[in-house]
Amino acid sequence: MNDVAIVIPAYKIDFFRDTLDSLDKQTCKKFTVYVGDDCSTNDFASLINEYRNKIDIVYHRFDSNLGGRDLVGQWERCISLTQNEKWIWLFSDDDIIGSNCVDLFYKEIENNSTAYDLYHFDVKVIDTVGDILRKAKLFPSLISSKKFYQKKSSAQLDSFVVEYIFSRAIYNKVNGFQNFEMAWGSDIATWIKMGAEKGIKTLNGDFVYWRQSNSNITPNLRKDIVFRKLNIDIDFLVWVNLFFKERSIRRYNQYILFRLLFFYSLILDRNQVKLILKKALAATVLSNSIYVIIKQMYPIMPTLKLLKLRIYDNKK
Repeated sequence: MNDVAIVIPAYKIDFFRDTLDSLDKQTCKKFTVYVGDDCSTNDFASLINEYRNKIDIVYHRFDSNLGGRDLVGQWERCISLTQNEKWIWLFSDDDIIGSNCVDLFYKEIENNSTAYDLYHFDVKVIDTVGDILRKAKLFPSLISSKKFYQKKSSAQLDSFVVEYIFSRAIYNKVNGFQNFEMAWGSDIATWIKMGAEKGIKTLNGDFVYWRQSNSNITPNLRKDIVFRKLNIDIDFLVWVNLFFKERSIRRYNQYILFRLLFFYSLILDRNQVKLILKKALAATVLSNSIYVIIKQMYPIMPTLKLLKLRIYDNKK
């Protein structure tokens, strides 16, 4: 049995051939691919059959769709298809792995005497035709969970789910993925848990390629989606406060919520903002004094946001 399980919760087939091609091109094929079809209307089975003689692949079609209402639940039932491999790589049905990634991972765990629970590859963002749009912000060689959270929440680091490999031991120890609605923040919370003892180790030499498309929820700026995500953000901040149990993190998270409100100030209406602020106050994410300050400042935030955008455009 291989030591690495590459787990793909599958629903969209548009770029799935590209994903399989990237796995077929690996310079080291000591892995098993597990595809969990989330009761999709697409014919994954026929496409997968083309690769059965090229890569070790297990396909399972679930009888009901779960990802639409519980994405983390879909991730975890796909992981349950695996066969006790030591390492798990939760991937996707539209992204790409650089050809040396698996080989680099094996070399790291075989040649480095220090073993980590969570490994990471840097990312390049691609478009729907596979052209590179940008290189995501590079991670340091090793980063603590706390520093990872602070840098990610302040946009100093990018994180996309598919670039992490974790041990089965740590997955079991932390009781799987932290579950938030829409899986919004679930990956970040899980990496925080998994990296709490030893940090997150980045592997250099190749990249994971994350595909930016209309199907991603991250760039979705519809008012109802933004309002929903901000409500989940408060649940996430509550979890972060409880996990770290540090006054400095509690203070920092008040800044993070302010930052989020400023970022979305041209999208949300005042009533939505009032509801967000009330929820944050009730959940003790905001102190009374900061609540009052943000409430008083919010009416001018859209103007400040517009000014910032104009300054940015003029610098281009």
